[in-house]
Amino acid sequence: MLGLLTDGERSGYDLLRLAERSVGFFWTPAKTQLYAVLRRLVEHGYATVRRVRQEQRPDKYLYKITPLGKERLSDGLEHIGSNVNRNPLELKIFFGDHRPIGAVIADLEAIRDGAGEHLARLDEIEQTFDHDEYLFPYLTLLRGKATAKADVEWAKRCLALLKEKR
Repeated sequence: MLGLLTDGERSGYDLLRLAERSVGFFWTPAKTQLYAVLRRLVEHGYATVRRVRQEQRPDKYLYKITPLGKERLSDGLEHIGSNVNRNPLELKIFFGDHRPIGAVIADLEAIRDGAGEHLARLDEIEQTFDHDEYLFPYLTLLRGKATAKADVEWAKRCLALLKEKR
């Protein structure tokens, strides 16, 4: 959340929309936890909150990162650990001998098709992306494309192997 606040003051709703269009491709904040996280950021002095009265709608709250929050963000980014890889799909494939072959094929086809759609979406984004101005987000877009391409190729290869086996 702190990283999303670095470009200016935003409401919780604005943060969710921004996440969907940016970091949401690899990190999705839990919508149910968003406001609790924002409250904690304010409590710890990492962000401030400002109430904006609205006539026709409920009041909204705008959050802004503080200098302490910028320090916390910088420090936190340097200490992000990798989580244990828990991939239910790979577990299902690994134990494919204990599943109906049709289910394994359906899983692989879903990966192939989903990754292909994701790649097409990232290609569209790249066409309008100013990578000179937004170099670091562009680097993550490139990784997303490479990962999607790899997933498509992996699923195709697996499907071909299963077809040979049948």
